[in-house]
Amino acid sequence: MEHSIYLEGIKRALRNQGVTYSALSKELRMTESGVKKMLNAKDISFRRVLQICDVLNILPGQLFSLSEKSSIEEVHLSDHQQEVLLKNRTLLAVYWRLAIEHCSTDEIEALQKLSRSELKRHLDRLVSLDLLSVRKGVYKAKHLGKFKWPDDSKIAKALNKEWSELVLQRTLQNKNSPETLHRLIAMKLSAKSYQEFLRRLSNLVDETIQESEREELTLAKSQLFNITSLLAISPKGFFDS
Repeated sequence: MEHSIYLEGIKRALRNQGVTYSALSKELRMTESGVKKMLNAKDISFRRVLQICDVLNILPGQLFSLSEKSSIEEVHLSDHQQEVLLKNRTLLAVYWRLAIEHCSTDEIEALQKLSRSELKRHLDRLVSLDLLSVRKGVYKAKHLGKFKWPDDSKIAKALNKEWSELVLQRTLQNKNSPETLHRLIAMKLSAKSYQEFLRRLSNLVDETIQESEREELTLAKSQLFNITSLLAISPKGFFDS
């Protein structure tokens, strides 16, 4: 199976973190010339990708954000997985913190106010649901990098409704803060201009998501904070039925 798509991401990640070929060769127990040859080849084995990701302390999926072919994977959860996550919101929060926000288990324990035993119970439950894997006591999400659930899935519909309302409430409560933005606008546009408006907004969102991924790779955690964005557009007026 070809894994050439990872090569450009690896090179950029090495540059971003200031890791030289010489330093990487020592970590991989290879010669420097061997590393150069490997990274300038047309393909690379997934085993080597995993080894390099361990050295850089990043997930293989994150390399896609550093590649021109980067994309956001659509993950389909089973009905059972969705039902369990929606029923147990603490379990959902633990999964979200680990899989989406890439928090450490210590961070999740503090943020969710869980004891060590409670957190382990939730993590093991996620393993049993096949949402996490565990090896030598280290828990990792089965789906790496940026991903999304299908818009028509049960979990996406439920969370979109709940979290959209939550984001709107938070924004309106802090509407005078320079850190929040809320604009409700009525316009008249041609069908062509409206489609162009949607396209440009969609591209801006995609570009910002990719920038988020790049900053997660190149900046310290202390320099990053969570951002929640709600975008809703309807081709109708306020009083149209």
